[in-house]
Amino acid sequence: MALISCPTHRTWSGKVRWSPRQVLAPRSEDEILVALRIARETGAGLRMIGGGHSFSALVATDGVMAGLDGYRGLVRVDADSGLVTLRGGTRLWEIADLLAPHGLALSVMGDIDHQSIAGAIQTGTHGTGARCTGFAGMVREIRLALPDGSVVDTSPTRDPDLFQAARLGLGAVGVVLEVTLACVPRYRLDLVEATVGLDEALGGFVADSAIADHHELFWFPRTDRATVRTMRRVPQDTALRGPGRVAGAFQQEVLGNGAWELLCRGASLAPALSRPAAELASRVFAGPRVLDDSAAVFTAPRRVRFHESEWAIPTERLGEAFTALRARLTTEDVRVTFPLEVRRAAPDDVWLSTAYGRDTVYLAAHRYHREDPGPYLLLIQRILAPFTARPHWGKQHWLGAPQLRELYPRFEDFRAVRAAADPEGMLMTPYLRHLLG
Repeated sequence: MALISCPTHRTWSGKVRWSPRQVLAPRSEDEILVALRIARETGAGLRMIGGGHSFSALVATDGVMAGLDGYRGLVRVDADSGLVTLRGGTRLWEIADLLAPHGLALSVMGDIDHQSIAGAIQTGTHGTGARCTGFAGMVREIRLALPDGSVVDTSPTRDPDLFQAARLGLGAVGVVLEVTLACVPRYRLDLVEATVGLDEALGGFVADSAIADHHELFWFPRTDRATVRTMRRVPQDTALRGPGRVAGAFQQEVLGNGAWELLCRGASLAPALSRPAAELASRVFAGPRVLDDSAAVFTAPRRVRFHESEWAIPTERLGEAFTALRARLTTEDVRVTFPLEVRRAAPDDVWLSTAYGRDTVYLAAHRYHREDPGPYLLLIQRILAPFTARPHWGKQHWLGAPQLRELYPRFEDFRAVRAAADPEGMLMTPYLRHLLG
């Protein structure tokens, strides 16, 4: 097993930094068990890291850290049932090519595909679609290495409580060796983007997202317009459509990343520029119509770094929550260049899922990485608190166990299973103890 040097590590946004005692790179199930043994014998504890894209301190540790980049790939496929088993380190951007020869695809993806599949399910990663759950809701089986060195296969019928805790376990239950997902036949997406009045976009969001396969909107605070993105599933053999390779690269890289970086950096140095920057961006954010393979449409390069906080509220409370947000951000004249993103997901039964037991709308706030995100993101948290808002586990928030216990009906069940799986707390960190008590 490779032993990697131990410089200071940081999350993608740069907000969280840590210095582990030791960094391991296991390449097999046996080497993962060795990593667990090293952490157990040294008493240093173990944290697993995927793509490192979380905005919170979930993987930060001064003990042993291990990554699964050497443990990736497809294990098996049952094309008839649509069940696909992947090793835990497999990155999301790899999955489409792995599934394509079998005629399968993921039912939904987010707009970032840097994460590992284990990291995606452990943090509650999701996309948008009123009939789609997040990644953890797609899980049908998990092969798990427990802190004591044992390996177990869990499912709804094999150790169901452990399965429920492990499929969104914050990395605190065990190491995800393999995960079996429910997939769907391959499809393409027909994406249409439009700039419309905010009241129109927001007023129709619940109805429109119930009809469309995948629907979301972006609002630049202090503007009166929104960019609406609607994706319709079409058969895999539908002809491709788009702006062409050169025009597409210009749209994504020159405008979407290069020019946007300059606007954000300028506003960070001269905050008065944030308002005209947001006004301009809100008018040109919509891109051309695209029809392509699903993974190519769901995701986009995100080279302009940012901090993020995301909150899940009941769908029926979107109108009043957004009204409160809009009024407060206007009253306080909040200066921010990045848009607020609105998405929707189906309810699921995953114990720590932000969509547990309720149809859910997500409100995500972003702040350019060179700016202090605290005041703005904390303001968003406080505005949304009255709407039983649940925080995305991989993104920035300031809630601890007392508040989280009230938001998640199965919170104590999760704590009990976690404690039984890891009685010595080998997978715990100070941040996890803050979250879980």
